[in-house]
Amino acid sequence: MRRLSIFPAMLLLHVAGQASAQDSTPGWSYQAQIGVERAPVYTGSDVYVSEIDVGFDAIYTNRLGTQWLLGTSGIGVRHYLPYDLALQANLEYEFGRDNDEDPILAGFAEVEDTIELQVQLVKDLGDFYVGAGFQHDIRNRGKGTVGFVGVGYERALTSRLSLLLSADVSFANAEHINTEVGITSADSAATGLAPYKASGGYKGASFEVGLEYALTDRATVFTSVGVERYGSNMSDSPLIRDQGSETTTELELGMAFAF
Repeated sequence: MRRLSIFPAMLLLHVAGQASAQDSTPGWSYQAQIGVERAPVYTGSDVYVSEIDVGFDAIYTNRLGTQWLLGTSGIGVRHYLPYDLALQANLEYEFGRDNDEDPILAGFAEVEDTIELQVQLVKDLGDFYVGAGFQHDIRNRGKGTVGFVGVGYERALTSRLSLLLSADVSFANAEHINTEVGITSADSAATGLAPYKASGGYKGASFEVGLEYALTDRATVFTSVGVERYGSNMSDSPLIRDQGSETTTELELGMAFAF
């Protein structure tokens, strides 16, 4: 089993790494995970917070190999196509920004929770996966649209230990970038930061390395570390340039279970 990740290319691995349509067993299966993650309090922040992450997903596979998903990661469908392609579409709950976690955010308007449509197309190349996808805020709460292209790699180091690598580049429209790191006149007056309004375009690049160790056929310990570096559309904002960092890291450790 695989977990969803905050890094787009590892999401590609999540899609491509599920059992293929040819060897999927029709019926229900279940996945659960519990872990802890350490991440910036906002995009580009140099203030970090650690949180407990708990997830559960139910997956129904029909006779054609198409999989329907329902759980804490959202609802969606995964369909396998000829030429080792996989297409997945999800509706996912996206949490807003908690301005209480960093004093510099105290004067900013709240970023509301929303729901995003996420679509990914992945090509299986053996140990490698390549693909592309996008995320779009269907409730128009300011998260806009983000697209990405990425590559993933998985290799069994032993009968129980696996290495996972991923890399991606992402692009976003102006609405998304300004929601993340834009500074309106009202924000500027409340915080003392210079106003900032970005255009859409290149957002950044990320790289992640992970390890999975199978304790049993149904229980796996996992860990990962990711690095993301933002482009100038993001890093020129005083929220990143003066108060944060153009390069951030995220760490994750936990256990996953299949039923």
